[in-house]
Amino acid sequence: MFARTSTWSGSQEVLKRWIEHAESTVRGFVEGLPGNAGVMFFVDRDAGTALTLTLWDSEAAAVATDGFADRSRAATIAATGSALLAEGRYEVVAGA
Repeated sequence: MFARTSTWSGSQEVLKRWIEHAESTVRGFVEGLPGNAGVMFFVDRDAGTALTLTLWDSEAAAVATDGFADRSRAATIAATGSALLAEGRYEVVAGA
């Protein structure tokens, strides 16, 4: 299994929009992509940061959806005003 992350930042109002966008738009979009094994959203309101974690059943599925991730990130920035701080890709080596 492989994971993709996006780390975000913004004001309290921006994070509120980010949460709404994640729930209303991003979740369904990601869950509909081939090879998706899950999606989670995290927010640290005090720090003004958020994290998107998507899981993929194979490295090939993660790579095949890179373009969709880029478009989703751009749409999130446009819709919420959030700043994209970092992108990551990981192999999942242990989990529940």
